Amino acid sequence: MRILLVYMMLFLSICGDASSTPWSATLSTKHHDRALQRRTDASIINISSVDLINGHQSKEVSFLPVVYVAIINAVVNSLRPDPSISWQARVPRVLWEVCIACVAIHVSNSNPPLCLVLSLMTISTAFIDIFVWAPMFAFLATFETCSGGGIFSRQPRVCTSDYMKGIGRLFVSVQSMATGVFYLVTAVVSWSAFADSRDSKIATKNAKALANTITLTAR
Repeated sequence: MRILLVYMMLFLSICGDASSTPWSATLSTKHHDRALQRRTDASIINISSVDLINGHQSKEVSFLPVVYVAIINAVVNSLRPDPSISWQARVPRVLWEVCIACVAIHVSNSNPPLCLVLSLMTISTAFIDIFVWAPMFAFLATFETCSGGGIFSRQPRVCTSDYMKGIGRLFVSVQSMATGVFYLVTAVVSWSAFADSRDSKIATKNAKALANTITLTAR
């Protein structure tokens, strides 16, 4: 009888081990699969974050043409033959062109504030050139110089041909229109560079934060 009981206990223990082994193997397999899935998700998120950072990196924009145009414009305004406009009246615009050139030479995508400053400087210059100086000089263009004939003058009005004066005024009108359009385009480009640089920094910061969060969760 005792021998029968021993055999029965041995048989039950063997069956118990055989029945419990698949369950323990299944649990360990599920745990391993979950850990592997977390690592895979973390790797995918890291790769996606790197792609996001690289995708939002703004392209470098060169503003050297703005420097050249500003310097040429300053030289032309200072040396333009127009006796009716004194050199004292030309100094403010010449200095303004020098300021635009100094800002443009230091502008880059890594410095958003200077992009914003250049955009504000050029947009104001563009509107003044297009809507003030260009039409005003075109309206005042005349090919003769007159003297006398005023309300308080006793001398008769005498006019002589002065083609240089008329050509000079028309040249200023065309110059103002051309530089105004150029500075308007520059304002748009510099504003776009400012916005791209700002959005790129925000996207990079968010992508790094997301990658760190997923990495800590995967652990």
